[in-house]
Amino acid sequence: MKLERILIVGGGIGGLSVAIALRAVGFQVEVLEQAQTLREVGAGVGLWSNAMASLDQLGAGAAVRRTCTPLRMVAGLNAEGATITAMNLDQLGPEFADAACFIALRPALLAALAERIPKECVRTEQRVARVEPREEAVRVHFADGHAEEADLLIGADGLHSVVRELVAGPDAIRYSGQTCFRGVARVATQTAALCEIQGRGQRGAVCPVDGETVYWWTAHNSPEGQLYTQEARRSFLLDRYRGWPQGLAEAIAATPAEAILQNDLVDRPPTKRYARGRVVLVGDAAHPTTPNLGQGANMAIDDAIVLARALRDENSVEAAFDRYRRERLSRTRKIVERSWSFGRMCCWDSAVAVRLREALLRATPRRVMRDALRWQILEGVGALTS
Repeated sequence: MKLERILIVGGGIGGLSVAIALRAVGFQVEVLEQAQTLREVGAGVGLWSNAMASLDQLGAGAAVRRTCTPLRMVAGLNAEGATITAMNLDQLGPEFADAACFIALRPALLAALAERIPKECVRTEQRVARVEPREEAVRVHFADGHAEEADLLIGADGLHSVVRELVAGPDAIRYSGQTCFRGVARVATQTAALCEIQGRGQRGAVCPVDGETVYWWTAHNSPEGQLYTQEARRSFLLDRYRGWPQGLAEAIAATPAEAILQNDLVDRPPTKRYARGRVVLVGDAAHPTTPNLGQGANMAIDDAIVLARALRDENSVEAAFDRYRRERLSRTRKIVERSWSFGRMCCWDSAVAVRLREALLRATPRRVMRDALRWQILEGVGALTS
C-alpha cells in the first residue's frame, strides 16, 4: 500500500512508538507535538512482558532495561502491612520464566523511544485545532490558522484527544471517584516486589525503579477536581499515610514538594471504533484507562506494532484498519472495563466492605489469579517484522 504522507498527532509514548514501527516497515511519518520539546509528563510507568516484547521490536527495549530493575513478585497488602495476595512469578511455571514488570521513569522511556526517531521527523509547537475528513485524505487544521493534508492521520494525542471525536463521536471523561498523587524519590529500595497497599477508600504503592530510586503513588476517595496546592501536597499526604507499610511515608517525605503530581483518576467509556475514513486512534486517544491494571502505556506500545503491521500487509487502508480493530478492540476494551471495576472496589471505605474485599481476594483460587495474570502480561502482539 502506498501512503505518501502520514501525520501522527502527539509525541508521547504512543505517538513515538507508532512512528518507529511505521518507519520500520517502510513508511515515512511526521510527528506533530504541541509542546516546545518532546517531554513526557508524569513519574513512573509499569512495563510488563507484553510491552517489553514490543519495545524490543522497536529497538528500545535494551535502553529501557538499563534504567530499571525487573520485578517478579506481585503482592497486595492492607494498611497494617498484612499480605492479602501474593504471586511469585518464579513459582507459576515455565511460561512465566522470563516474565517481569519494569518500573521505568517516563522521561527515560520517552528518551529511549526518541532515540529511534530522526529529529527531522518530529515537529514541535504544532497544536492541532480540528480534523476534517476528505474522500481519500484528511485535512488537519492548526491553531495558528494554517492547514495541511495527509493520506493518513494517527491520533496519539491522549486522554484529551482532538482527533478522537471524529472517530468515536462525542463522549465524556468518566471520573473514578479517586484522586491520585505521584512522585519519584531517591531512597533505598526496601523490597524487590510490586506491592499495592489498600486501606479504607485509599491506597498506595512504593515501586522500585532501581536500588536507589522508587516511584510512589497514592489514591484516595475525593470529590472530582479537588486539587491541592503544590505547597500543601506533601504535608497532606504525610498526615494521611503516616504509618503505612513499605516505606510509603518515607518516600513521600523524600520527594521535593514541587515534584509531587496530582491528577484525578479518569477514563472514557470504551468505544466500539478506533478508526474512521483515513483517521485512526492509538493509545489513550483510543482507549484511555484508569491505571489499576498497569496497562495504559503497554496498550499504546502494542497498538503501534499491530497498526504498522496491518498497514504494511493489507492492500487498502480500510482493510488495514479493520484488521487493527479485530486484533486490538476486544483486549483493550476488556482492560479498560476490568481496570474500572477493580478501581470501584478500591473505593470501598467502610470497615465491613474492606473486610469483605480482603476475604474475597484471599479466597480467589490461585489458578484464577494465575490465569488472569497470564492474560494481562503474557499475551503479546507478536513480531513487527519477519
